[in-house]
Amino acid sequence: MAPHRPAPKSPLRAGWALLGAVLAAALALRVWLAVRTSGLTMDSPLYVRMAEDLGRTAQPLGPAHHGYPAIVALASLAIPGRELPGRIVSLLAGLLLVAVTYRLARRLLPVPGATVAAALVALHPLLAVFSGAIMTESTFQALAYSALLELTAARSSVAAALLGLAYCVRPEALVLAIAALPALAGTRRRVIWLGVFALAVAPEVALLSMERGALTLTPKTALIEASAAAADDAEWRIAAAESLAAAPPRPWLERAADALPAAAGRYPHRLVDHLARIHQAWPTPLMALSVAGAIARPGLLLVPLALILVLPTLGVTANLRFPQTLIPALAVYAAVGAWWLAGCVASAGRKRAVALGLATLVVGGLAWCWWGPAGESVRRFEDAPIPSLRRAGRWLAVHGRPGAAVMDRKPYVPFFAGMRHVLMPDDDYDTIVEYARRSGVDYLVVEEYVMWGMRRQFIPLMTEPDFRAREQRLRMIFGGDEGPMTGVAIFEVAPPRVQ
Repeated sequence: MAPHRPAPKSPLRAGWALLGAVLAAALALRVWLAVRTSGLTMDSPLYVRMAEDLGRTAQPLGPAHHGYPAIVALASLAIPGRELPGRIVSLLAGLLLVAVTYRLARRLLPVPGATVAAALVALHPLLAVFSGAIMTESTFQALAYSALLELTAARSSVAAALLGLAYCVRPEALVLAIAALPALAGTRRRVIWLGVFALAVAPEVALLSMERGALTLTPKTALIEASAAAADDAEWRIAAAESLAAAPPRPWLERAADALPAAAGRYPHRLVDHLARIHQAWPTPLMALSVAGAIARPGLLLVPLALILVLPTLGVTANLRFPQTLIPALAVYAAVGAWWLAGCVASAGRKRAVALGLATLVVGGLAWCWWGPAGESVRRFEDAPIPSLRRAGRWLAVHGRPGAAVMDRKPYVPFFAGMRHVLMPDDDYDTIVEYARRSGVDYLVVEEYVMWGMRRQFIPLMTEPDFRAREQRLRMIFGGDEGPMTGVAIFEVAPPRVQ
């Protein structure tokens, strides 16, 4: 009797098993990072407030698209808390992105190669940490790459609709929609693509335009207008805003013609800065494989790379979170490049050594991500001392006036207090205080790290008891810290005297 031999595993079953293992690793990493961080950074309070205010006011909800807050609002129907729904939405989107990356890679590679691409996305520090944050990145990426996946299957209408939903989350989807046109065969298919995309984005464009009283494709027009500015991310000043408001209105074509030379002059420098951030997010070993893969199998996954040309046109400082959208495409191309290089030298009889060398490049590149600036952004993900700010906000929620207005450079304390945030300008000390009084601000917040870094005009108020005693317009009602550079002070603002 012949010995029994187990039936070999089918590629399909092996693929599902490997994808399951990668998703399990991705989930474990994301849960670990979620426990270590608060999930709050930059615009997180804005998105929570937008989700809470949807359908309750006709005023603009904020300088962001409505898609992500709408998804968070839906999630909050089943998930308790103010912060947890947004984090769960980002987590699920991050896991979906891993699966979509695997399916995109499977159209170009066998199971092992596709698994490598998915693992690079699953274990990349930036994608992992933003998958647990109340931010739009992971949701946008999941929708955008799902659209590319549908496009590879020749389902143009479904792909355009998905990319339209991605536009409702972030305006960059418009760039992807245009960049994908050359990859579509035939005029009819391109017309359908643009038509379905336009129908999908029409409600968002209508809502943004209605809120602002003029046709607009994005509420982030300030970034476009700042493309000619001498410095990116310039702090807001009352004097500059009043001067701009007093100036006679000019046609936008005239304004654009004046700004174009300065914007063009700054473009090369901004491009270099963004390329440097991309290299930090995707270091040399991985980039070399990605370039080889893009040369070997160019295609639809080149579409996200169009963002590289657009980012330098915005008046915003290059940041590590901007290259995130490129990483899944680069990961697939890195796996394609490794597989192609292995195939080129397989006939030379050095298959095992080449495979080991390529594996070293992939693992070493991923380790470089964690060791370098991308990993550092995970270790210092929060841009503020959240525990101190949370404690100050909770104190103010109990002891402050309900519905009060709180002036602060960042929105964290008013967010935790459940109060309205008023952005703090960067004028001289007296101008800021008088503006707060005229604007009906109830409380003014000064953080230690903000004071020493960006609002040094508040140093006397925070460090000199005599100055504070003479100041009759502000009364300190809270002060506390949880270590060096975590101090928070809350001042009650005296209203101006009625003449």
